[in-house]
Amino acid sequence: MDEIAASFPARLHATSEPARLVLEGAWTAAGMRAEALIAAAAQALSALPEGPVALEAAAQAEVDTVGALVLEHIAAEAGRRGRSLDFSGLPSNWQATLALVERAGEHTPPPAPEPFSGFAYIGKVAVDLARHYRDMLAFIGEVTLHLLPLLVRPWRIRWDSVIVEIEAAGVRAIPIVALLSFLIGVVLAYQAGVTLDRFGANVFIADMIGVVVMREMGPMIAAILVAGRTGSSYAAQLGSMRVTQEIDALRSLALPPVEMLVIPRFLALAITLPLLTTLANAAGVLGGMVVATGGFGLDWTVGLQRLGRLENTHYWMGLVKTPVFATVIALIGCQAGMSVRGSALEVGRATTSSVVQAIFWVIVLDAIFSIVFRRLGL
Repeated sequence: MDEIAASFPARLHATSEPARLVLEGAWTAAGMRAEALIAAAAQALSALPEGPVALEAAAQAEVDTVGALVLEHIAAEAGRRGRSLDFSGLPSNWQATLALVERAGEHTPPPAPEPFSGFAYIGKVAVDLARHYRDMLAFIGEVTLHLLPLLVRPWRIRWDSVIVEIEAAGVRAIPIVALLSFLIGVVLAYQAGVTLDRFGANVFIADMIGVVVMREMGPMIAAILVAGRTGSSYAAQLGSMRVTQEIDALRSLALPPVEMLVIPRFLALAITLPLLTTLANAAGVLGGMVVATGGFGLDWTVGLQRLGRLENTHYWMGLVKTPVFATVIALIGCQAGMSVRGSALEVGRATTSSVVQAIFWVIVLDAIFSIVFRRLGL
Protein backbone atom coordinates (compact mmCIF):
# COMPACT_ATOMS: atom_id res chain seq x y z
CA MET A 1 0.00 0.00 0.00
CA ASP A 2 1.48 3.33 -1.07
CA GLU A 3 0.74 6.31 1.15
CA ILE A 4 0.06 9.60 -0.56
CA ALA A 5 1.04 12.47 1.71
CA ALA A 6 -1.76 14.85 2.50
CA SER A 7 -2.79 17.29 5.20
CA PHE A 8 -2.85 16.08 8.78
CA PRO A 9 -4.96 14.60 10.31
CA ALA A 10 -7.13 14.11 7.16
CA ARG A 11 -5.27 11.94 4.63
CA LEU A 12 -5.84 9.31 2.00
CA HIS A 13 -4.08 6.13 0.80
CA ALA A 14 -4.16 4.63 -2.70
CA THR A 15 -3.97 0.90 -3.56
CA SER A 16 -3.60 -0.55 -7.03
CA GLU A 17 -5.05 -4.07 -6.48
CA PRO A 18 -7.97 -3.29 -6.45
CA ALA A 19 -7.96 0.40 -7.39
CA ARG A 20 -9.23 2.31 -4.40
CA LEU A 21 -8.72 5.36 -2.20
CA VAL A 22 -8.84 4.85 1.56
CA LEU A 23 -9.86 7.96 3.56
CA GLU A 24 -8.41 8.34 7.05
CA GLY A 25 -8.45 10.94 9.76
CA ALA A 26 -10.88 13.83 10.35
CA TRP A 27 -12.40 15.02 7.07
CA THR A 28 -13.83 18.02 8.86
CA ALA A 29 -13.45 21.80 8.71
CA ALA A 30 -10.95 21.73 11.58
CA GLY A 31 -8.91 18.77 10.37
CA MET A 32 -8.13 19.34 6.71
CA ARG A 33 -6.73 21.57 4.03
CA ALA A 34 -8.91 21.27 0.97
CA GLU A 35 -6.38 22.25 -1.70
CA ALA A 36 -3.76 19.78 -0.44
CA LEU A 37 -6.25 16.91 -0.33
CA ILE A 38 -7.55 17.63 -3.85
CA ALA A 39 -3.98 17.76 -5.15
CA ALA A 40 -3.13 14.49 -3.36
CA ALA A 41 -6.20 12.80 -4.82
CA ALA A 42 -5.31 13.99 -8.33
CA GLN A 43 -1.79 12.55 -7.91
CA ALA A 44 -3.22 9.24 -6.64
CA LEU A 45 -5.70 8.96 -9.49
CA SER A 46 -2.99 9.50 -12.09
CA ALA A 47 -0.99 6.62 -10.56
CA LEU A 48 -3.87 4.14 -10.44
CA PRO A 49 -4.78 1.84 -13.37
CA GLU A 50 -7.69 2.65 -15.66
CA GLY A 51 -11.23 1.92 -14.49
CA PRO A 52 -13.47 2.96 -11.63
CA VAL A 53 -11.88 3.80 -8.30
CA ALA A 54 -13.62 2.77 -5.09
CA LEU A 55 -13.69 5.00 -2.02
CA GLU A 56 -13.42 3.49 1.45
CA ALA A 57 -13.27 5.07 4.89
CA ALA A 58 -11.05 3.85 7.73
CA ALA A 59 -12.65 2.71 10.95
CA GLN A 60 -11.84 5.90 12.89
CA ALA A 61 -12.40 8.34 10.03
CA GLU A 62 -15.05 11.04 10.35
CA VAL A 63 -16.63 13.55 7.99
CA ASP A 64 -18.72 16.71 8.03
CA THR A 65 -20.27 18.80 5.26
CA VAL A 66 -16.95 20.53 4.54
CA GLY A 67 -15.25 17.18 4.02
CA ALA A 68 -18.16 15.99 1.89
CA LEU A 69 -17.81 19.10 -0.25
CA VAL A 70 -14.10 18.34 -0.72
CA LEU A 71 -15.00 14.82 -1.83
CA GLU A 72 -17.42 16.35 -4.36
CA HIS A 73 -14.52 18.42 -5.74
CA ILE A 74 -12.33 15.29 -5.88
CA ALA A 75 -15.07 13.50 -7.83
CA ALA A 76 -15.33 16.44 -10.23
CA GLU A 77 -11.55 16.39 -10.73
CA ALA A 78 -11.72 12.65 -11.44
CA GLY A 79 -14.45 13.27 -14.00
CA ARG A 80 -12.30 15.81 -15.80
CA ARG A 81 -9.57 13.15 -16.00
CA GLY A 82 -12.00 10.56 -17.39
CA ARG A 83 -12.14 8.58 -14.14
CA SER A 84 -15.16 7.69 -12.02
CA LEU A 85 -15.37 7.30 -8.24
CA ASP A 86 -17.53 4.67 -6.56
CA PHE A 87 -18.99 5.96 -3.28
CA SER A 88 -20.93 2.76 -2.48
CA GLY A 89 -18.18 1.44 -0.23
CA LEU A 90 -18.42 4.38 2.20
CA PRO A 91 -20.33 4.03 5.50
CA SER A 92 -23.96 5.13 5.62
CA ASN A 93 -23.21 8.30 7.60
CA TRP A 94 -20.68 9.36 4.96
CA GLN A 95 -23.18 8.73 2.17
CA ALA A 96 -25.90 10.67 4.02
CA THR A 97 -23.59 13.68 4.39
CA LEU A 98 -22.61 13.47 0.72
CA ALA A 99 -26.29 13.34 -0.28
CA LEU A 100 -27.00 16.43 1.84
CA VAL A 101 -24.22 18.39 0.15
CA GLU A 102 -25.32 17.19 -3.28
CA ARG A 103 -28.93 18.34 -2.70
CA ALA A 104 -27.77 21.76 -1.52
CA GLY A 105 -25.30 22.15 -4.36
CA GLU A 106 -27.65 21.49 -7.31
CA HIS A 107 -25.11 20.68 -9.97
CA THR A 108 -27.52 21.52 -12.81
CA PRO A 109 -27.33 25.26 -13.62
CA PRO A 110 -30.55 27.30 -13.47
CA PRO A 111 -32.36 27.73 -16.77
CA ALA A 112 -31.30 30.73 -18.79
CA PRO A 113 -33.75 33.62 -18.67
CA GLU A 114 -35.98 33.94 -21.66
CA PRO A 115 -34.97 36.70 -24.05
CA PHE A 116 -36.96 39.90 -23.64
CA SER A 117 -39.83 40.24 -26.06
CA GLY A 118 -41.87 43.41 -26.22
CA PHE A 119 -44.92 41.62 -27.61
CA ALA A 120 -44.72 38.92 -24.93
CA TYR A 121 -44.47 41.58 -22.20
CA ILE A 122 -47.47 43.47 -23.58
CA GLY A 123 -49.43 40.22 -23.74
CA LYS A 124 -48.51 39.31 -20.16
CA VAL A 125 -49.57 42.76 -18.90
CA ALA A 126 -52.84 42.51 -20.82
CA VAL A 127 -53.61 39.08 -19.38
CA ASP A 128 -52.76 40.24 -15.84
CA LEU A 129 -55.04 43.29 -16.22
CA ALA A 130 -57.86 41.13 -17.56
CA ARG A 131 -57.54 38.76 -14.61
CA HIS A 132 -57.38 41.64 -12.14
CA TYR A 133 -60.53 43.32 -13.42
CA ARG A 134 -62.29 39.97 -13.67
CA ASP A 135 -61.53 39.42 -9.98
CA MET A 136 -62.63 42.99 -9.21
CA LEU A 137 -65.92 42.45 -11.04
CA ALA A 138 -66.50 39.21 -9.11
CA PHE A 139 -65.72 41.04 -5.84
CA ILE A 140 -68.19 43.83 -6.69
CA GLY A 141 -70.84 41.20 -7.36
CA GLU A 142 -70.16 39.50 -4.03
CA VAL A 143 -70.37 42.80 -2.14
CA THR A 144 -73.62 43.71 -3.91
CA LEU A 145 -75.07 40.28 -3.14
CA HIS A 146 -74.45 40.78 0.59
CA LEU A 147 -75.25 44.52 0.70
CA LEU A 148 -78.71 44.56 -0.89
CA PRO A 149 -80.37 42.34 1.76
CA LEU A 150 -78.78 44.47 4.48
CA LEU A 151 -80.23 47.65 2.98
CA VAL A 152 -83.68 46.06 3.22
CA ARG A 153 -82.99 45.01 6.81
CA PRO A 154 -80.60 47.67 8.12
CA TRP A 155 -80.79 46.39 11.70
CA ARG A 156 -78.58 43.48 10.58
CA ILE A 157 -75.74 45.84 9.67
CA ARG A 158 -72.89 45.80 12.18
CA TRP A 159 -73.32 49.44 13.16
CA ASP A 160 -70.79 49.20 15.97
CA SER A 161 -68.13 48.29 13.39
CA VAL A 162 -69.36 51.07 11.10
CA ILE A 163 -68.99 53.64 13.88
CA VAL A 164 -65.48 52.41 14.67
CA GLU A 165 -64.52 52.73 11.00
CA ILE A 166 -66.08 56.21 10.79
CA GLU A 167 -63.92 57.28 13.71
CA ALA A 168 -60.80 55.82 12.09
CA ALA A 169 -61.45 57.07 8.55
CA GLY A 170 -63.18 60.37 9.35
CA VAL A 171 -62.45 61.84 12.74
CA ARG A 172 -58.74 61.02 12.69
CA ALA A 173 -58.43 62.41 9.16
CA ILE A 174 -59.81 65.86 10.04
CA PRO A 175 -56.44 67.53 10.83
CA ILE A 176 -54.63 66.44 7.67
CA VAL A 177 -57.62 67.16 5.39
CA ALA A 178 -58.18 70.61 6.89
CA LEU A 179 -54.49 71.56 6.78
CA LEU A 180 -53.83 70.45 3.20
CA SER A 181 -57.08 71.94 1.92
CA PHE A 182 -56.21 75.25 3.58
CA LEU A 183 -52.79 75.21 1.90
CA ILE A 184 -54.33 74.34 -1.47
CA GLY A 185 -56.62 77.35 -1.10
CA VAL A 186 -53.60 79.51 -0.30
CA VAL A 187 -51.75 78.33 -3.39
CA LEU A 188 -54.76 78.82 -5.68
CA ALA A 189 -55.37 82.32 -4.36
CA TYR A 190 -51.74 83.31 -4.86
CA GLN A 191 -51.64 81.97 -8.42
CA ALA A 192 -54.94 83.58 -9.38
CA GLY A 193 -54.27 86.79 -7.50
CA VAL A 194 -51.01 87.49 -9.32
CA THR A 195 -52.84 87.44 -12.67
CA LEU A 196 -56.05 89.21 -11.59
CA ASP A 197 -54.12 91.91 -9.78
CA ARG A 198 -52.59 93.05 -13.08
CA PHE A 199 -56.07 93.95 -14.36
CA GLY A 200 -57.38 95.39 -11.11
CA ALA A 201 -59.80 92.48 -10.76
CA ASN A 202 -58.90 91.41 -7.22
CA VAL A 203 -62.58 91.22 -6.33
CA PHE A 204 -62.93 88.12 -8.51
CA ILE A 205 -60.40 86.15 -6.45
CA ALA A 206 -63.20 85.14 -4.08
CA ASP A 207 -65.37 83.92 -6.96
CA MET A 208 -62.55 81.91 -8.45
CA ILE A 209 -61.61 80.33 -5.13
CA GLY A 210 -65.21 79.41 -4.34
CA VAL A 211 -65.88 77.79 -7.70
CA VAL A 212 -62.58 75.91 -8.05
CA VAL A 213 -62.46 74.64 -4.47
CA MET A 214 -66.08 73.55 -4.16
CA ARG A 215 -66.44 72.00 -7.61
CA GLU A 216 -63.04 70.37 -8.07
CA MET A 217 -60.25 70.76 -5.56
CA GLY A 218 -62.17 70.12 -2.33
CA PRO A 219 -63.69 66.77 -3.39
CA MET A 220 -60.51 65.65 -5.16
CA ILE A 221 -58.11 66.54 -2.33
CA ALA A 222 -60.36 64.83 0.24
CA ALA A 223 -60.68 61.72 -1.96
CA ILE A 224 -56.94 61.49 -2.67
CA LEU A 225 -56.08 61.85 1.01
CA VAL A 226 -58.65 59.21 1.96
CA ALA A 227 -57.33 56.90 -0.76
CA GLY A 228 -53.77 57.22 0.53
CA ARG A 229 -54.66 57.08 4.19
CA THR A 230 -57.77 54.89 4.55
CA GLY A 231 -57.75 52.84 1.35
CA SER A 232 -54.22 51.66 2.05
CA SER A 233 -55.14 50.76 5.64
CA TYR A 234 -58.05 48.63 4.36
CA ALA A 235 -55.70 46.73 2.05
CA ALA A 236 -53.09 46.26 4.79
CA GLN A 237 -55.59 45.18 7.46
CA LEU A 238 -57.45 42.68 5.30
CA GLY A 239 -54.22 41.44 3.73
CA SER A 240 -52.74 40.75 7.16
CA MET A 241 -55.90 38.91 8.13
CA ARG A 242 -55.52 36.77 5.02
CA VAL A 243 -51.92 35.92 5.91
CA THR A 244 -52.82 35.02 9.49
CA GLN A 245 -55.84 32.99 8.24
CA GLU A 246 -58.34 35.02 10.27
CA ILE A 247 -60.59 35.32 7.23
CA ASP A 248 -60.48 31.55 6.76
CA ALA A 249 -61.46 31.19 10.41
CA LEU A 250 -64.52 33.38 9.80
CA ARG A 251 -65.56 31.17 6.89
CA SER A 252 -65.11 28.06 9.03
CA LEU A 253 -67.56 29.61 11.52
CA ALA A 254 -70.09 30.24 8.70
CA LEU A 255 -69.59 34.02 9.02
CA PRO A 256 -69.32 35.73 5.60
CA PRO A 257 -66.12 37.85 5.55
CA VAL A 258 -67.67 40.37 3.15
CA GLU A 259 -70.52 41.09 5.53
CA MET A 260 -68.26 41.17 8.58
CA LEU A 261 -65.28 43.09 7.21
CA VAL A 262 -65.97 44.79 3.88
CA ILE A 263 -69.47 46.25 4.18
CA PRO A 264 -68.79 48.15 7.47
CA ARG A 265 -65.74 49.77 5.87
CA PHE A 266 -67.70 50.55 2.69
CA LEU A 267 -70.57 52.20 4.58
CA ALA A 268 -68.20 54.11 6.85
CA LEU A 269 -66.34 55.61 3.90
CA ALA A 270 -69.60 56.46 2.09
CA ILE A 271 -70.70 58.43 5.16
CA THR A 272 -67.31 59.95 5.94
CA LEU A 273 -66.09 61.24 2.58
CA PRO A 274 -68.96 63.74 1.97
CA LEU A 275 -68.37 65.19 5.43
CA LEU A 276 -64.61 65.44 4.85
CA THR A 277 -65.29 67.08 1.49
CA THR A 278 -67.43 69.75 3.19
CA LEU A 279 -64.57 70.35 5.63
CA ALA A 280 -62.08 70.54 2.74
CA ASN A 281 -64.29 73.09 0.95
CA ALA A 282 -64.48 75.29 4.04
CA ALA A 283 -60.74 75.08 4.74
CA GLY A 284 -59.82 75.72 1.09
CA VAL A 285 -62.08 78.77 0.82
CA LEU A 286 -60.71 80.07 4.13
CA GLY A 287 -57.12 79.73 2.92
CA GLY A 288 -57.94 81.54 -0.30
CA MET A 289 -59.72 84.36 1.53
CA VAL A 290 -56.79 84.81 3.91
CA VAL A 291 -54.46 85.35 0.96
CA ALA A 292 -56.96 87.48 -0.97
CA THR A 293 -57.48 89.86 1.96
CA GLY A 294 -53.96 89.83 3.35
CA GLY A 295 -51.97 89.73 0.12
CA PHE A 296 -54.12 91.44 -2.49
CA GLY A 297 -56.18 93.94 -0.50
CA LEU A 298 -59.61 92.37 -0.90
CA ASP A 299 -62.02 93.44 1.81
CA TRP A 300 -63.40 90.57 3.93
CA THR A 301 -66.97 91.87 3.62
CA VAL A 302 -66.74 92.15 -0.14
CA GLY A 303 -65.19 88.69 -0.41
CA LEU A 304 -67.94 87.11 1.70
CA GLN A 305 -70.58 88.88 -0.36
CA ARG A 306 -69.06 87.51 -3.58
CA LEU A 307 -69.00 84.02 -2.09
CA GLY A 308 -72.60 84.37 -0.94
CA ARG A 309 -73.70 85.17 -4.48
CA LEU A 310 -72.29 81.96 -5.88
CA GLU A 311 -74.86 79.36 -6.87
CA ASN A 312 -75.33 76.38 -4.58
CA THR A 313 -74.90 74.24 -7.68
CA HIS A 314 -71.12 74.48 -7.34
CA TYR A 315 -71.21 72.90 -3.89
CA TRP A 316 -73.66 70.15 -4.86
CA MET A 317 -71.79 69.33 -8.08
CA GLY A 318 -68.70 68.71 -5.98
CA LEU A 319 -70.53 66.79 -3.28
CA VAL A 320 -72.33 64.46 -5.67
CA LYS A 321 -68.97 62.99 -6.71
CA THR A 322 -67.99 61.92 -3.22
CA PRO A 323 -70.17 58.78 -2.87
CA VAL A 324 -68.73 57.50 -6.14
CA PHE A 325 -65.19 58.26 -4.97
CA ALA A 326 -65.88 56.55 -1.64
CA THR A 327 -67.24 53.45 -3.38
CA VAL A 328 -64.20 53.16 -5.64
CA ILE A 329 -61.70 53.68 -2.82
CA ALA A 330 -63.39 51.19 -0.48
CA LEU A 331 -63.84 48.50 -3.15
CA ILE A 332 -60.26 48.79 -4.44
CA GLY A 333 -58.73 48.76 -0.96
CA CYS A 334 -60.81 45.84 0.31
CA GLN A 335 -60.41 43.79 -2.88
CA ALA A 336 -56.63 44.26 -2.78
CA GLY A 337 -56.53 43.06 0.82
CA MET A 338 -58.85 40.10 0.26
CA SER A 339 -56.81 38.93 -2.74
CA VAL A 340 -53.53 38.64 -0.81
CA ARG A 341 -51.90 35.22 -1.00
CA GLY A 342 -48.77 34.09 0.83
CA SER A 343 -46.61 36.42 2.86
CA ALA A 344 -46.07 39.92 4.21
CA LEU A 345 -44.42 40.82 0.91
CA GLU A 346 -47.76 40.32 -0.82
CA VAL A 347 -49.42 42.56 1.78
CA GLY A 348 -47.00 45.36 0.90
CA ARG A 349 -47.62 44.90 -2.81
CA ALA A 350 -51.38 44.90 -2.33
CA THR A 351 -51.21 48.07 -0.24
CA THR A 352 -49.12 49.88 -2.84
CA SER A 353 -51.37 48.68 -5.66
CA SER A 354 -54.53 49.80 -3.86
CA VAL A 355 -53.23 53.34 -3.33
CA VAL A 356 -52.09 53.73 -6.95
CA GLN A 357 -55.32 52.33 -8.38
CA ALA A 358 -57.57 54.34 -6.07
CA ILE A 359 -55.87 57.66 -6.85
CA PHE A 360 -55.84 56.85 -10.56
CA TRP A 361 -59.56 56.09 -10.68
CA VAL A 362 -60.45 59.10 -8.52
CA ILE A 363 -58.78 61.40 -11.06
CA VAL A 364 -60.31 59.54 -14.02
CA LEU A 365 -63.80 59.72 -12.51
CA ASP A 366 -63.35 63.39 -11.69
CA ALA A 367 -62.49 64.06 -15.33
CA ILE A 368 -65.55 62.11 -16.43
CA PHE A 369 -67.77 64.08 -14.06
CA SER A 370 -66.35 67.35 -15.42
CA ILE A 371 -67.14 66.32 -19.00
CA VAL A 372 -70.65 65.16 -18.09
CA PHE A 373 -71.43 68.34 -16.12
CA ARG A 374 -70.15 70.45 -19.00
CA ARG A 375 -72.37 68.57 -21.46
CA LEU A 376 -75.35 69.04 -19.16
CA GLY A 377 -74.61 72.75 -18.82
CA LEU A 378 -74.11 72.55 -15.04
